[in-house]
Amino acid sequence: MTRSERTYYLVAGGYAFAGFFIAPIYPLFLLSRGLDLFEINCVLAVYLISVFLFEVPTGAVADLFGRKVSFLLSCAVRLGAYALYSRSRGFADCVVAEFIDAIGTTLASGALEAWVVDERRAEGDERPTDEMFARGQVISRTLMVFGGVAAGYLAAWQGIELPWLVAAAGFGLTGVLGAVYMHETHEPPGLRGSRAIGHAMFDGVRAVRASPVLLVICLISLAVSFGALPVYMFWQPRMEALAGADLRLIGWIWAFLCVAALTGSALVPPLLRRFERHTILCVATLWRAALLLVAATATTIQPALAGLFLQEISFGLTDPVLTAWANEHVRSEQRATVLSVRSTFWTLGGAAGLIAIGLIARNAGIPVGWYVSAAVIALAAPGYLLLGRVARRIALPESLDVVAVTPGKVITGS
Repeated sequence: MTRSERTYYLVAGGYAFAGFFIAPIYPLFLLSRGLDLFEINCVLAVYLISVFLFEVPTGAVADLFGRKVSFLLSCAVRLGAYALYSRSRGFADCVVAEFIDAIGTTLASGALEAWVVDERRAEGDERPTDEMFARGQVISRTLMVFGGVAAGYLAAWQGIELPWLVAAAGFGLTGVLGAVYMHETHEPPGLRGSRAIGHAMFDGVRAVRASPVLLVICLISLAVSFGALPVYMFWQPRMEALAGADLRLIGWIWAFLCVAALTGSALVPPLLRRFERHTILCVATLWRAALLLVAATATTIQPALAGLFLQEISFGLTDPVLTAWANEHVRSEQRATVLSVRSTFWTLGGAAGLIAIGLIARNAGIPVGWYVSAAVIALAAPGYLLLGRVARRIALPESLDVVAVTPGKVITGS
């Protein structure tokens, strides 16, 4: 294991712990501020739309000024956003905090992973990185398990605002660790002319447009995120309605969701040795849709939890496989920018799904919203078979790099 890989596990784990610490209580916190089911989705949609707008420019910043600098800025900005969130009192306050947090998120999206790929190669390690990123997810998810349980107990004990302050402190600590242990051998070009960032952005967009594999992946990501994002905003109020209000229970449900995703990540290496990528992704996506239907139709807590937990295995399995596949078609000099282009499809689809399915859930109930989510996810599954056909006809570029996408504040997966 290289030095950069160890550092990546350390700072990626800390970043995920801080970002997801509030995930179990996030929708419930918004509801406690007087928002309804549609408005809580609108708040997250503001976050995703802001990410969509800033994703590519901040990716270009990371390529031009350094991935370490971009990641440290992300930690600082998100610290401020979470601290501000702890004092929010209404819809407008939440929207402002979400906007600031979105900028912080985009500064890290792709930057940390682009950094570790470059540093691994500089240290002479040319191995494929599927397993490294799967292992990184295992580490991050393990920390998220403990964080989610702790957040539930903290919220029940001292109030629903305290987890935001703990998460803010987590970003501060992660930033300090990154400043000390991240070393960047790649010399960023810097701002050479006032249009350098613009050129980097357009070059990244052109690189995606020129790659049929990346285009198909972007379209699939848009469709899956449309269906998947509302699930992660509604499971807390859905389970609360079935089991009663208990923030400690919500923390434990979150922990088991993380364990389910960990199980999926652990299945990646053995499945890749037996099946082709497109088969794994298609079957896992159909599995996700079917189990989401189980959770939606349940009238008691036990089958609802079973469906929710089992569908989450799909995320842990598909995310490292798809991101590895996508980023084999990314060149080093454009890595963070191209990753950001792909991420914009995910955020745009998620924002549209949150608004559309949020309206459905407010008017017809969360189960009906989940029916729509399951249908959209199932319709996206054959896209992976198309992706397999396209990939077989495309030669890989000279630089074979694999990069994962940094998560936001709710579990999301391709």
